[in-house]
Amino acid sequence: MFQILARVPPAAILAVVFALPALEASTLIGVFVPGETVILLGGVLAWYGRVSLPSVLVAAALGAIVGDSIGYAVGRRWGKRILEGRIGRIVGERRWVRARRHLNRKGFLTIVIARFPPVARTLVPILAGTARMPYGRFLAGNALGGIAWASAVAIGGYLAGDAWHRIEHVQHIVGVAFIVALALALVLLKLRSLRPHGRGRHARHV
Repeated sequence: MFQILARVPPAAILAVVFALPALEASTLIGVFVPGETVILLGGVLAWYGRVSLPSVLVAAALGAIVGDSIGYAVGRRWGKRILEGRIGRIVGERRWVRARRHLNRKGFLTIVIARFPPVARTLVPILAGTARMPYGRFLAGNALGGIAWASAVAIGGYLAGDAWHRIEHVQHIVGVAFIVALALALVLLKLRSLRPHGRGRHARHV
C-alpha cells in the first residue's frame, strides 16, 4: 500500500490532508472516519520526503479550522433541524450528549479541548453554532485547537518514520488473525444453533 501512496503527487497528498479534516464537522463524516488518519500518513510521507512537514501542518490546520467554521455555520443555520432529524438519529443520542457535555464546560478552552476527542471535534462546532456561541470566541478556540491538534498528529507521523513498514506488517497480521477468529466464531455459533434443545427440558422433567 505504501508503495502506491509514494507515487501520489505532493499536491494531491496535501489536498487530501486538507480535505478530510475540513469534512469532519462540515459533513459529519468525522463521526465515522477520523481526520487524523490522513494527517498521520501525511507526516509519514513527509519523513520520506514526498512532501514537506510544514506544508502538511499548514494543510491539516487550515482544513480543521475551515471545516469547523463551516460546521459552526451549519449549526447556527440548521442545527435544530439536524439534531431532531434523520441525520441526528444516525449520529446517535449518546454521541450528541457526549459532545454537549464538552460544550457545556463553557469558555474558550472548551473549543480547544474538544478538537482532540474524535466525535467531540465533529459535533461540538455544530452544537456551538446551534447555541449561538459568539463566533469570535469560537474561532479563537478553533484556531488554537486546530493548530495544536494538526501539529501533534503530523509530527507523530513524521517521528514514526520508517516504522511505517513495521506498522503496516503488524496490521496485516492482525487483519488475518481477525478474519480467522471471526470465521471460527461463526462456525461455533452455527454448531451451537444445530445442537438439540430438547435434552435440557427432558432432564428437568426427569
